[in-house]
Amino acid sequence: MEETMEFSIKDILGIIRKNLVFILIISLSFSIGSFFITKFFIQKTYTSSVKLYVETTYDNSSASDNLNLYNYAEKLVATYLQMLDTNSFYTSVSKQLNEEYDSTELDEMISFTAVEDTEVFEADVVALSPEEAKDIADAIAIIAPKTISKLNDNAQLKIVDGAVLPEEPTSPSLIKNVLLALVIGLVLSFIIAFVRDYFDVKVKYDEEMTTLCDVPVLAAIPDFEFYTNNQKNSKNKAGASASTRY
Repeated sequence: MEETMEFSIKDILGIIRKNLVFILIISLSFSIGSFFITKFFIQKTYTSSVKLYVETTYDNSSASDNLNLYNYAEKLVATYLQMLDTNSFYTSVSKQLNEEYDSTELDEMISFTAVEDTEVFEADVVALSPEEAKDIADAIAIIAPKTISKLNDNAQLKIVDGAVLPEEPTSPSLIKNVLLALVIGLVLSFIIAFVRDYFDVKVKYDEEMTTLCDVPVLAAIPDFEFYTNNQKNSKNKAGASASTRY
């Protein structure tokens, strides 16, 4: 009959108690390793963003007409995002930056995101240094309005928030990586502890003998070596305390 791995709550607590030091060592080792790898070996990246607003010319028309213009501008955001996410736009940004980056590199570094249900969208730049990220975001703020103005005279881009120099890296996240490593270490150490206990064929508890043989335990042979060592230690401590008094 095939054996199944079954643990009661008491068994689980006993395994955890017996392997507590092992579990702590593995978990802390994973956390410390993740800290040093994240801190010193993973390349940091920085993000700088510029937020833009699609402005449509409003006049003294009726409220319904102005609402239509608003909805029109909101729909234009999706169109403008597609128009900006093009090789020609990235080439223009490259020229603005004295061609320090080619269009392919800029395409990988820049992403556009519409702010939900608004006429606003955001351009995020991810780079290896904070200065690099801000310089590219500033170039986008200059080139994007010029690019859009060529498409429609009635709609243009305005800068809502200019790019700022990022003070902290956005990736990797030190806290997130350390916590993730801690969880992985805990799970792995638990699995090892349970598997090791499962394949340990020694009878560990009197209750286990009763369960296996379906007979009560009438007597047990003590660990004489353990008992003798305890007796010796007790006598040594008693002799040491007596010599201290005299």
